[in-house]
Amino acid sequence: MALASRNDGVSTPFAKAEFSDRVLIRTIFSRPDGGAGLAGQTVKVGGWVKTGREQGKGLFAFLELNDGSCPVNLQVIVDAAVAPLGQIVPTGTCVHVEGLLKLPPEGTKQRVELRVEKVHHVGPVDPVKYPLPKTRLTLEFLRDIVHFRPRTNTNPQCVGLCATHTFFQKHSFLYIHTPIVTTSDCDGAGEMFQVTTMTNDAEKVEKELIRNPPPSEADVEAAKAVVKEKGEVVAQLKSAKAGKAEITASVVELDKAKENFSRLEEQYKLKPGIPQKDGKIDYSQDFFPIKPF
Repeated sequence: MALASRNDGVSTPFAKAEFSDRVLIRTIFSRPDGGAGLAGQTVKVGGWVKTGREQGKGLFAFLELNDGSCPVNLQVIVDAAVAPLGQIVPTGTCVHVEGLLKLPPEGTKQRVELRVEKVHHVGPVDPVKYPLPKTRLTLEFLRDIVHFRPRTNTNPQCVGLCATHTFFQKHSFLYIHTPIVTTSDCDGAGEMFQVTTMTNDAEKVEKELIRNPPPSEADVEAAKAVVKEKGEVVAQLKSAKAGKAEITASVVELDKAKENFSRLEEQYKLKPGIPQKDGKIDYSQDFFPIKPF
């Protein structure tokens, strides 16, 4: 991804919103690594709380934040020392926060999460009067509360529909209304024909492998061993109750090792040619795996 320039001239690996210093959640999750490569970056995000819950006997809270730019929610962790948790946990609360993107613990479904360091704004709501339940909403229901539409999944779904059109337009397809097109043989039987964009993608992969040869299996295993080693060092420092600065430095080295391992593993999995499954072209890797935002 191209670097974006902030107002102070410092380059950042993500694009800011057009009229503010806020980063759209879509910008984080639309990356090939799901946002994991942004770990260690400080960002400002804003949106509405989809769900919130206090943990650790009120010491911190988990928030699922969404700004309407994509269907995926960003997990946000707020300590009680940063903001009053009872004010920001209710569903529908509008918040603008700043914090550090971090890799979540292994085994969780999130690729990246935000540890809040500062809360810039809170728009509180009355949970009793808030009109949007967590259940599925009909369009008829939303017509009575039009101003709440951006807070629902309806807008991201429309964006996903636009992404479908964008995908085919980008690959020079024409949008036309026509009956089912078939090839017919002399017996009158029809055969459906298939259209794919995977040929161009395969050529790009082959050129990339020529320019940057993939790492060997030994390189990947070595990187994996480094991650294990760094993880053991962090565990030992925590068990020995070492200083905060020493533990923080070791965690930073562990994050760098994980990022390097993920990059090498991704490059190692690149294979020339069109993907195949059971001796046939695997079309599931053509249009269907693209992200709708």
